[in-house]
This record gives sequence, C-alpha cells and structure tokens, in this order.
Amino acid sequence: MSLRRTSLAAIVTAALSAVLLTAATTAGVAAARPAAATTADAAAARTARAAVPWNRVGAGWVLTQYTSAAPVGRSGPAELYLISPSGTRYQLASWPDWRFAPQLIAWSPDGRRALFQVFTGKGGAEVLTLATGQVSSFIGQGEVNPIGFTTPRGLNIVGGQPSGSGTSLARYSLSGQLLQRLGYSADGQVLYAASGTEFATGTSTGLKLVSNGGALIRNLPVHGTSANSCNPVRWWSSGTILASCVPPDSSIPQLWLVPVSGAHPTALTPRRMASSGDLGDLDAWQLPSGLYLQSAGPCAVLQIFKQSRSGSITLVTVPHTASDNRVLTALGSRLLIQAPTSCTGSDSLLWFNPATHAEQWLIRAPDNVIGAANAIPFYSRENGNL
Repeated sequence: MSLRRTSLAAIVTAALSAVLLTAATTAGVAAARPAAATTADAAAARTARAAVPWNRVGAGWVLTQYTSAAPVGRSGPAELYLISPSGTRYQLASWPDWRFAPQLIAWSPDGRRALFQVFTGKGGAEVLTLATGQVSSFIGQGEVNPIGFTTPRGLNIVGGQPSGSGTSLARYSLSGQLLQRLGYSADGQVLYAASGTEFATGTSTGLKLVSNGGALIRNLPVHGTSANSCNPVRWWSSGTILASCVPPDSSIPQLWLVPVSGAHPTALTPRRMASSGDLGDLDAWQLPSGLYLQSAGPCAVLQIFKQSRSGSITLVTVPHTASDNRVLTALGSRLLIQAPTSCTGSDSLLWFNPATHAEQWLIRAPDNVIGAANAIPFYSRENGNL
C-alpha cells in the first residue's frame, strides 16, 4: 500500500438494485451521525449494510465520500458510499454538515474498515467498521497524523510525526496505542508489501526497505536523482517498486522501477522538458492498449499521457470532464478517474477505457455541488491505496 486497486464482483440483479438504491438514499450509519440520530435512521442503516454482498467486495469496488454541499461555502450533508463495479451504491454513513465531517483517508485491504481524519474539536482520527457501523476513536500520543492501514488485513495503523525535514514513522493499534517505532522517512510515504512483513519509504538517496518491526532490510539507492526526492508510488510487480523521483537540476519528476533485491533501478520514463506539456510523471499503468502515465500539468491539474516505446507522449483526453483527471486505479483495460465535470470544483467518478473511449459513470455530480470529494478504490497492486 502507498500510505499518502482478480476477479470482478458479481453484478446484483436489476430488481434488487432498485430496492437497495432506495434504501441507500434514506439510510445512514447511526454511529456516524450525531447522538440525535433516530431509531428509524439506525434501522434503515442496518438494512442498507445488510444488503451489501460483503464476500464479493474486492477489485473494482470504490469507497467514496460524497457531498451535495456547494463548492463555495461548503455547507450541506455528506454520505459515505460503497460502489460496486456495476455502479450500485450502498450508503454506509452520513453526516449533516460537510464542514464538520471527518475526511476519508484510507480503506483497509480486507475491505472491512475505513479511516477518517478529524479536523474539528480535538482532531485525531476515527475508524469505521463498514459492516456494522461501529465507530472507534484513534488517539495517538503527541502530534500523530494517521497515514493508513497495514497489510494484509489492516489490523494496525501507520502514523507519522514531524521529525526534522522528514517524518518519524510508527505502527499503532486501531485505537492508537503505540506498538512499534518504524524509523525515519524522508518523504513521509509508506508502501507496504502485500504480505505486511516489510515496507518501502523515501531516503535522501532513493528508497529503503524496512521490516514491519522497524529494522532496515536494505537501502535502495536511485542514482541520478535529487536528494530527498524519491517517493514509493506502488508495487509494479511483486519484486519491483514504482518510484517517482526528481532528476538533478530539474523540478519535473521521473518514474523509476526499483527492484527490492537491490539490483540497479531502471527509468520507466525519460527526463522531460516543460515544453512537452508533461510537468512530472507521478504514476503509471500498463494496460493492454499501452503504457499510461499520471502526470502533473499546468495550473496544478493532473493529466493522462500515453507513452510510446520511444518515450514520446500523447495527451489522453477524457470526454465530458474539465481536464483535471486523477487516476485512482486500473482494472483490465480501464482506468478509474476522479475528475471535475465543470470549472466550479465539482468532482465525479467514472471508469474510462483510453483505447475505445468507452465511459461508465459511477457518480456524475451536478455542477453546483462538491460531489465525490474523497474516493478510494479497493486495495490492489494497481493503486496501493489503503
């Protein structure tokens, strides 16, 4: 997992979908509401959660926090939805006012828990058990910022505290009890192996591989990069990490494939000039139709490029979006994209096939709402997000 996406789940029948969607629009998790939540609310929430085919939740499912609050002012209700590959939405929680709602930051790799950052009151974090609606508080010692869950089951939480120019990492219980200090990270990013026995993080010279107990396994230097500039993005294969690093005398990141064996890293993308329109390669996916890059663009937008074998790039345009396209994961021939559909700050979710331009919209938010503010796909090697 990168703490900062096989089989598809079976599709529920159309009749059942209609019933579930009706229940979902009225249901909320009582524990996630204020104390004034009614008995009817709690009963509706239990009905919606019971309808989720939990044993089928896996690759292709998405957990998203949606709000109908306006982009300016931000007052309005918010909901937490679990969305199936076919587009069925199950409402698992709700909050009366987006301005005071905790923010979704991670989803456990077993699909059972969600982690939220709390920015109101005393701050901290909350852990929501999705199938039951139970909410527990994560109370870390000192100024601990929760980063995400550990693999393979999400039974611990990794947190970070500022330390010099970097971050001091540690592993905590779900309630916030310190279990193990994990050492220093130059970038504050953590990429756990699927087994949960080790993770990668940034150093001044590249990456390092660290055991779940905090012991250094080996340094993974990436030569030809600036100091403190490498971030582990996700697992490219079981033995190779995809990393984004900045070359010397440049501000435009480049992607590298870094073997955890300690073998010499290789560049996946070449050094680029600003004139290319690609202002930095941040992630990549190898689809049947080619290699696709998540890249920085002008005015802080995110772009998608297709890279040829020679390293040249072609901009990929996603129809019906406002060009700021954030790729969340890949599955088969498609990319899951979070993107605004207008210039007002409204975010939607869609599956997009860059070869055929076929679209499947999961959420198409109106122009006058924030929409899908936070979205996390089910954990896989194609995203690493927990």
